Amino acid sequence: MKHQTFLMWFFIFLVWAFYRANFQLPESVDEFIVKPLVFVMPIVYLVWVKENKSLKEIGLGIKLKGLVIDLYIGVVLGILLAVEGLLANYLKYGKFSFLPIEALFIAGGIGSFLLINIAASVSEEIFGRGYLYNRLFKTSKEQAACAVVSSFLFMLIHIPIMFTRLHLTGNALIFYPLSIFTMGVVNSYVFTMRKNLVLPVLIHTFWNMTVSLYL
Repeated sequence: MKHQTFLMWFFIFLVWAFYRANFQLPESVDEFIVKPLVFVMPIVYLVWVKENKSLKEIGLGIKLKGLVIDLYIGVVLGILLAVEGLLANYLKYGKFSFLPIEALFIAGGIGSFLLINIAASVSEEIFGRGYLYNRLFKTSKEQAACAVVSSFLFMLIHIPIMFTRLHLTGNALIFYPLSIFTMGVVNSYVFTMRKNLVLPVLIHTFWNMTVSLYL
């Protein structure tokens, strides 16, 4: 299973890197069409069709009883991530600049912004935690090692966007991947604790929003 997991990661990495290098489509197309096709469909096919297993295997089982707790924790962590976003903003611009927020409202408003970030978080958490981390953890039972390895591989998936869309330079080139890696490790432990992707998706959404606003 571990060999298959790494092969799946490598396949998705190659396809996504090729797409990022050769296409510059609107972000809505990336998040609502391309990313689900590249990140989610191969995993759903493997688990649901080829292995004939429930999608709960990749964290898609929602427990209504724990939903309120997940929302509460997500909001608290979202506030902490907003502080992180301010730091990233300062590292990139050398001061606190809110031009990205102005661009947000020009681009379509808070509603479309939120939907795009939720869509991105769902696709990436299915891939990063529901499949990559979960498969490695089930195979080895070494949580810390699996969280680190899967988060590092998840971070690598984001390298192309640093140069094709965000155009990061200077300290932000260090801060951005480190932030992704840290978020991945946190969400790995959260996923193990909550047994589904609801809270990881919420945390990821808040993280995406801070990156979009401040980077």
